[in-house]
This record gives sequence, C-alpha cells and structure tokens, in this order.
Amino acid sequence: MQESLWERRYNRKGFMAVSALAALAATSGGRLTDSALGGVEGGAAEVLHYYNWAAYVNPKTYADFQKATGITVKKSFYTSNETMLAKLNAGARGYDLAVPTEYMVRILIEEDLLEKIDLKKLPNARKNIDPKFFGLPYDSKNEWSIPKDWGTTGFVYRKDLIKERPTTWREVYGLFKKYPKKFTLLDGSLETVGSVLMMMGYSYNSDSASELDKARKFLIDLKPFVHSIDSVNLKQKILRGKAYGGMAWNGDSAVIIGQKPAEYIIPGEGAEFWIDAYVIPTGAKNPDAAHKWIDFCYQPRVNAQETSYTYYGSPVKRTLLKSVLAKSVYNNTDVFPSPSLVKKLVSSNVSAKGTRSRERIWTEFKSA
Repeated sequence: MQESLWERRYNRKGFMAVSALAALAATSGGRLTDSALGGVEGGAAEVLHYYNWAAYVNPKTYADFQKATGITVKKSFYTSNETMLAKLNAGARGYDLAVPTEYMVRILIEEDLLEKIDLKKLPNARKNIDPKFFGLPYDSKNEWSIPKDWGTTGFVYRKDLIKERPTTWREVYGLFKKYPKKFTLLDGSLETVGSVLMMMGYSYNSDSASELDKARKFLIDLKPFVHSIDSVNLKQKILRGKAYGGMAWNGDSAVIIGQKPAEYIIPGEGAEFWIDAYVIPTGAKNPDAAHKWIDFCYQPRVNAQETSYTYYGSPVKRTLLKSVLAKSVYNNTDVFPSPSLVKKLVSSNVSAKGTRSRERIWTEFKSA
C-alpha cells in the first residue's frame, strides 16, 4: 500500500437524506426515546446494543460471540451515516457500539457524541491490526475508534446483459444513455459528484464553482436515464436483472459477482477509498460489552470470518490472515486492491464549501 494513501482523509457514503428520521425526531420533541430506538431497552448487563449497517456482520459471529462471552447482541440498523448522526443528535441513547465511516467519526468526536476507547481492553486489536491503520487523521491519537473494514467505490455490471466492457468513468456513464433506466447510482453526493469530476479530469475534491457547475449540468442531463438512486437495494436489483449494473462498493459487488456473471472495476480515472470504524456512542449502557466485541473480532480467525462474509478489506496484518482466510478472498483484488489499483484510489478531502455545493447539486439532481 502506498503510505500516503493512509495519511489522507477519507469518506464513503456521502451526505444522504434523513427525512424519515427527522420526522420521527420532530414528533418526539427533538429527542428519541428508548421506544424509538427499535430494540434498545432495559439495562441488562450482558446485552450489547449494536447500531450498524445492515448485513455488515457475519451471522455466525453473533452466535460465536454469545457462546464465548454469554453476551446477547441486540441489533438496530441505519441506512446512512447521517441517519445515525441525526438519531444521536436527537437524543437517542443506549447504543453500545456503532460503525460510522471515518469522516463521520470526526464529526461525532466534534459533537461530543462518542466515548473514548480503552485500548488496554483490546489486546487482540493492538497486537493484530496493521500499524498503518492506527494514527489516521480522523482519530490521530486512537482515542475514539478502531478500524473495522476498508474498501473502494467503483462500478459493477452484469457481463451477461451487456456486451460492453467499460474501463473508465466516461465509458461507464455512456452506458446510462445507451441502456436507459438500466444502471443505478449510489445515494451519496460525494461519491457521485466526485466520479463525474474525475471523469472530466478534475479533482475528486474540487471546490471550483465552474467545475462543480459542469458536473451539475452533466448529472441533470443524465437523470432521465438513471434506473434509481440507491445504496440499499442495488444488489437485489442487479441480481434480478432489473438493473444491469451501477455505482457500488466493492463488498456489495462481490456478492453480485458470486451469483452472476459480473465484473467490478475501479475506473481508469480513479475511484474512492474509505474506512469504517467501531465507535462507542455517548450514553452507552454497556461499553464493556462493546470492548469485548471489538477485541473478539480481532482474533484472526474471527476477522477472516467477517471478511469472507462482507468482502471488505480487513485491517488485520496480512501475515495473520494468510493461514485463516480462503485464498479466493485473500488474493481477490476487489477485496484487497493490488498496488497498481491503489495508485488509482483517492480519499475524500472535500472542503466545507465544496460539501455545501455538492449538497445543492444533489438536491437539484434528485428532484429533477
């Protein structure tokens, strides 16, 4: 891995709409009660309340953890980092563990919504995580988070449904008009606007008004040809053939490739790199259980079990994974990009000004 890649800031899922949550918060006077948490209730010492992305944990890991520790895991899910942030800001308390993307870790720290991680309680994590995953800019002192997974944002397509074999974002976006309403986009302004900027030869992180306006015009023109804007159900749409492909994260793409003739690409102009991390939200009822979960998952066997399920990159040292991770996963460059692919990856470093511009573009694009 290029060391410079790990020293920059990252982001995966962008700033998505949270209208349903906002409505819920409004009806509860700006504060979400335990009943609104969807399962966070009671005060049992041996319960871990885990707030996470759906399908982001191997079901076997839940069972193994309970068997090893006696702790039951109660699960709640969110569809975007912003949903999680809004819920915590609205007053929701009682979650012991969550997994935001690193840019959101930084926001949660700034808004005093996290409790500190006690590294002394994480011997497996300290020993087994590759050092390049420590001391990253979003948590430089390793006080608030522990890396869970990392991955890329590229494009997946069904090889049995189209004859083209795109290699660039320009070729990817050309498919949208050639096959109207057959390709999807992720519901994230940073990823989508960033990919268009890269296609045009600009920086993924550009905050140039003229460059962003060109991206805006391109997306508005593209909108009638887009199947859907979806970060949740895109796998099912592509697997069923309702969509032929779309912008996607590498793990979701691996699920599709495992069931259908499909290919995931990091386009030639470049693509995004991101990290998700374990955090303990403020007001956790059982932070000790959260530490136990994190450390349990950093046993190489358990972490390999997770990687084999999510198909996202593991932060565990490669030497420790080699004997416990299936070769088909260990050597999969969609999961662990090769050095040549790493050179194409960029991390989000969008300014506050650029973020506001992207949100205006995104709102106009989605309503077009």
